[in-house]
Amino acid sequence: MNVITYVQNKDQLLTCRDLGITEIILEHIDLARFGKLSTDEFNILAQKANELGLKVACEWDILMTEDEFSKKTQVLSELKYYAQIRVQDTGAINYSLTHLDCPMTLILETGNHNLKAIETWVIAIGKRLKKIVLSIELSKEVLEQYCRKLSCPVEFSGVGRILLFYTPRNLLSALTPEVDEQRKKLMTTAAFIEADGESEESPHKGFPIVENRHGTFMFHIKRLFLLDHVHELEQMPITDLRLDLRFDDDFDLQAMVNVIDGKGDGKVYRKDYPYDVIKGYYNINKTDVLFKKLKNYRIQRKDDSYIGEVLEASKGNYLAISIKKHDIKPGDQLKFITPEGKELFCKVHFLKNAKFEDIKVGNKDQLCLIQYFGGVWVKSQVYLDS
Repeated sequence: MNVITYVQNKDQLLTCRDLGITEIILEHIDLARFGKLSTDEFNILAQKANELGLKVACEWDILMTEDEFSKKTQVLSELKYYAQIRVQDTGAINYSLTHLDCPMTLILETGNHNLKAIETWVIAIGKRLKKIVLSIELSKEVLEQYCRKLSCPVEFSGVGRILLFYTPRNLLSALTPEVDEQRKKLMTTAAFIEADGESEESPHKGFPIVENRHGTFMFHIKRLFLLDHVHELEQMPITDLRLDLRFDDDFDLQAMVNVIDGKGDGKVYRKDYPYDVIKGYYNINKTDVLFKKLKNYRIQRKDDSYIGEVLEASKGNYLAISIKKHDIKPGDQLKFITPEGKELFCKVHFLKNAKFEDIKVGNKDQLCLIQYFGGVWVKSQVYLDS
């Protein structure tokens, strides 16, 4: 299994050469989502890579509007010394087929996850297709199935950040006082604005967020790490394993290559890797695990003792219950099941209607008020406790 990685300077080139890596990826600032190389820097590194015996792949993975497209192709025409082009955008694919003569790597990490679509692309590109980059959203079983059925080599990510969200909008610079100055800096340099994000609707926090000239990217809190499954990936077979160290503090490539070459233990290195890691979808694709929760069974049960649903909980005052089945009266023992499944019990001390008038019985299709009971909130289901 070949190793491929991103290179950003000459020292990293030399490291790759010394470790026996034969193919590297270079990213131009205008063509790649996280590119930082100018045209001169790209060409110098690419030429140096050729001198060291390394094959250069040019990353062209940005999404483009029609207005931007002609500018990007002009940039591409100025790049030299690369042996293949890596493309994702449909327009970039078509341009590469009609205007370039080098081999192509097709990036399908953010779409075309079914086998029929992938096979269609293989046929469309034909002999020019060197390999396909498959999505980390594929489970191990599906990935192996695809690798055995596809007629072309497959590249897969072994280590790296997991992209959760992308927008071409400038979300971070818009929050700074010097909005225009910040955006101008982003558009004219290789500058990145970085921040950590958190959710207002959940306890999750620490999501790395990056903004550059191509837009705003949000990543998973943990890094993808599959080096403890190298043998499985080889058997599928994955022909190229990509190691993404662009956001690591150190270019610690040697330890990873040792694991892949069988000179190191992936499980041991997993503990030494300085970032929190996750296997992603590799063991199982759980994209449908929340479907049941979209319709919470705890708040849908309708059995013989069912009374209704709590519509309002006014702390220290009352619970408002919409009666849908059984009548209730003072003295009845009630069971409440909260949306999270917690069961609570209380006796009805008083019963009032919506006008706050005392009543003896609460009937079906009526809104009734009983005393407030802590821990019960809106959407809790109400039952007679026999």
